[in-house]
Amino acid sequence: MERSVSELFLILALNPDKGRVTLDSIHFRYSLTGAIMMDYLAGEEFRVEEKRVVPMLKINDDAIHMLFAERMMKSSRNRKISYWIGRLTNKSRFIFSEMTKSLERDRIIQIEQKKFLNIFPYKRYWFVNKGIREKLIEEIRDILVRGRQPDKKQLMLLGVIEASRAYRLIAKERGEARQLRKINTALLKSDVMTSEINQAIKEVQAAIITSVMAATMASHGSH
Repeated sequence: MERSVSELFLILALNPDKGRVTLDSIHFRYSLTGAIMMDYLAGEEFRVEEKRVVPMLKINDDAIHMLFAERMMKSSRNRKISYWIGRLTNKSRFIFSEMTKSLERDRIIQIEQKKFLNIFPYKRYWFVNKGIREKLIEEIRDILVRGRQPDKKQLMLLGVIEASRAYRLIAKERGEARQLRKINTALLKSDVMTSEINQAIKEVQAAIITSVMAATMASHGSH
């Protein structure tokens, strides 16, 4: 897995036959923001103390990184992970646009501009090589089905998969998604997750789930 956790999650979420994300909007958007937080955690750009983010973001010219850095570094106090996931998910369209453009520059996907009824513009995202996504799925299945030991980045991705309920994207047959979730849940609670860095992973994952639940309840309450 050479790419970032957030890129891997986006690659997994894109349906190669439909050219779009097939996860529901709330689970996808909040989980993608959480995956970016995982990336910054892995890069030691923040640490977690008492479930609050202590930011140490480095300056670079990446547009998403600049957005996160500006918001987090200017905060008057250290805030909970779920707070930042909720606030930054408000910029999910910008985040998705920047990430898909980056994947297009790297020739992983091709973005197609289309119009519905020749009036309303929308986009489709096609894999240049579907094998990239297929290889990713097999790497995940190596862990969940064949019992291979995950590395730190894979643990982060598995945490995002649990938070987003994306198991049907890696299932090969009907009914397998439930079994994959059972295995992954046990893995994420096992001894492999006991180190200090893995505790931080668990806290980011828990914050994603909390944010998704809050957004889902708010959505249902508005109907």
